Amino acid sequence: MKDLERMWATPVPQVSHLGALNQHLRQCCLSARERTCGTNHETVGVRFARDRVAALAVPGRPFDACVIETGGVDKYQSVGFDGNRYSVPRRYAFRAVTVKGFIDRVEIVADNRVVATHARTYAKQERVLDPRHFLVVLERKPAALDHAPVYRDWQLPPAFHELRTRLEALLGPRTGSRQYIRVLQLLARFPLDRVEQAVALALARGDPNATAITAAIERLSDGANRERPSDPATITVPPPDLSRYDRLVPHSPFGGDHDRGDPTPAPGQPEAAEITDDAGRARETGPRSGHPE
Repeated sequence: MKDLERMWATPVPQVSHLGALNQHLRQCCLSARERTCGTNHETVGVRFARDRVAALAVPGRPFDACVIETGGVDKYQSVGFDGNRYSVPRRYAFRAVTVKGFIDRVEIVADNRVVATHARTYAKQERVLDPRHFLVVLERKPAALDHAPVYRDWQLPPAFHELRTRLEALLGPRTGSRQYIRVLQLLARFPLDRVEQAVALALARGDPNATAITAAIERLSDGANRERPSDPATITVPPPDLSRYDRLVPHSPFGGDHDRGDPTPAPGQPEAAEITDDAGRARETGPRSGHPE
């Protein structure tokens, strides 16, 4: 590593982002294949190709270039890593998680999946919070929307600010804020751009309410998940078999429209049972002996 640092990182490369640094290091690796080392007459590239044939196969799972630690989530829904704390969703509070610290981000793993991702900070004693992780608490404490720093500093598209203004004007500050919180909670289930699109549609229709926005998001999600053909002209729809409708039409052995009349009910049918009961009651209520008619 010291040799590589001396050759490729002295002086320190001046780059604007991590991708540019990776591109610089990759170009250094490609250039190094053409050089020779010591008394060897073969280039590094030739020797590397020979070693690569004898080496084991590359694992199918990519290597995670990160520091892995275990940690516990506290009651504030945060877990510590490298002197800072990072938030997780509410359902992972008081649980043990795995923290993976990459050079540019921090991933928190629970239940065999990544449950939170944050941009890594190299300061100390900082709290890196995602507002979406606290939306459940916001429903019980709506006043935190204006006072908690995690929400006060939340940078959302202008359509959200317009939505809250319209809701509070139509429903009042209290009810309007609760409606707005219901819309914010959709961000825990759907991406920001899709929620923003649904909010813009509701504002354009003049119907800004949480129920209409939720329905619009679900329609947009169904449309995004539905597979669409590249060329509608290639769709082939087979012609319907109209003869199947003839099976629904009753046919009479006498022909004509005889079947359309009122048929005599057969024994065992509900109509026949009703007629029989009526006849029995008529006999029971007939004239009795010893009584005048």
